[in-house]
Amino acid sequence: MQFTACAQSRNSENKKGYRIEVNVDGVKDTTIMLGYHLGDKKYVADTTFVNSSGVGVFEGDSLLDGGMYLIILPERTYFDILVGDNQQFGVKTSFENLIDDLEFTNSPENTAFANYQRFMGEKQQRMAELRDQIQNTTEGDSLEKATMEEINLLDKQVKEYWDNLIVDNEGTFLATIIKSLKPVDIPEFEIPADVSNPDSLRWIMGYRYNQEHFFDNVDLTDDRLIRTPFFLGRLDTYFDRVLLPVPDTLTKYVARILDTTKENKRMFQYVVSHLLTKFQASQIMGMDAVFVYIAEKYYLSGDVDWISDEIKQKIQERVSDLKPNLIGQVAPNLNLKDFNNTAHELHAINAKVTIVYFWEPGCSHCKKVTPVLNDLYKKYKDSGFEVYAIYTQGEIDKWKEYINSKQLSWINVWDPTRVSNYHKLYDIYSTPIIYVLDKNKKIIAKRIPVESLEKFLEEELK
Repeated sequence: MQFTACAQSRNSENKKGYRIEVNVDGVKDTTIMLGYHLGDKKYVADTTFVNSSGVGVFEGDSLLDGGMYLIILPERTYFDILVGDNQQFGVKTSFENLIDDLEFTNSPENTAFANYQRFMGEKQQRMAELRDQIQNTTEGDSLEKATMEEINLLDKQVKEYWDNLIVDNEGTFLATIIKSLKPVDIPEFEIPADVSNPDSLRWIMGYRYNQEHFFDNVDLTDDRLIRTPFFLGRLDTYFDRVLLPVPDTLTKYVARILDTTKENKRMFQYVVSHLLTKFQASQIMGMDAVFVYIAEKYYLSGDVDWISDEIKQKIQERVSDLKPNLIGQVAPNLNLKDFNNTAHELHAINAKVTIVYFWEPGCSHCKKVTPVLNDLYKKYKDSGFEVYAIYTQGEIDKWKEYINSKQLSWINVWDPTRVSNYHKLYDIYSTPIIYVLDKNKKIIAKRIPVESLEKFLEEELK
């Protein structure tokens, strides 16, 4: 577990600042830290020395940013507290039983939070015991039925506890947290009697409802939530597991979420930065289109006004590299020559499926991919399959020797001076790279592993 030192921006309007007195039985004459969650990381906001009586005080002239904080003890042991509007309170516990002995003074919100942690710890322990019990029972016997009944009762008790906690602590950060943790309740749908597969329709309706209402319980305008350990996970779950990995679908909901967060600049800054990075780094084919969408709509439009001109320029350059070769676009045309100086135009190829293959003989990975691709070419070339193989280096003798020795009879071309600009048009910065084009030369797949190609070809060449 890593903790990073980080200076916070604080609201200086409240002149009282913060004062959090900590007394941990079993901890003395040492330094402790006040940390906070930010996404999936933890940062240090303050440090203090614990005296021989076990008392240490975190204090500052300005308010801390609201969120879920950590009291970090020796051996990197820690427990969570809430920092909201009231930042003048005390906390007492013991090193041996951090949660069980946790008490607060002048912070009813944290007292309720401590009670919540104890309640959930007890229920989660019992739930784990019951699930283990289920695995050791025979389906349909009386013990299994009784165990399931207790599991359902536990689930009901937790839901009721959460609901009461929200009502009893209305207007507090604790209530905001608990509400945001609640999954959306999927309503009962009325299924027409004449539907042939009611369970499938019910599932589809539930899926669509969850897709539309996933964030109903989350206040996307409260930036305190970004300083919790769960908000980032919820955001990623939505885009990774709830929504289909289709650019048009993802951009629709990216816009919905980001336009909501704009009401709070800190929340907007955090979410838009995370989503830009997420889709830029995604290994899922086609997600670069989502990156381009976010970059153009929010960064290059000026909505994001906190980045430097240098960073903005780099984003613009990356967008320019990706836009010509997004899935669904007609592939940039090329007219390159083979080693006999005969030109071959990409768009003139008459094939149901064309592979544009960027490679070089000396590349270790190319040496594995090229033979596999050659076998596929021999197998499917009479079914409307062609390969337009672009050699990316400039050593013609090595290239010719490899082609002849491996009997690569597809279209072999090169551009040693790169006058065609193929490396920019197709975003080529390494090899091997495979693009798949349909009969109209539209890009239907890119950077696809050669191992996945045959199944793809079988579908496209039907």
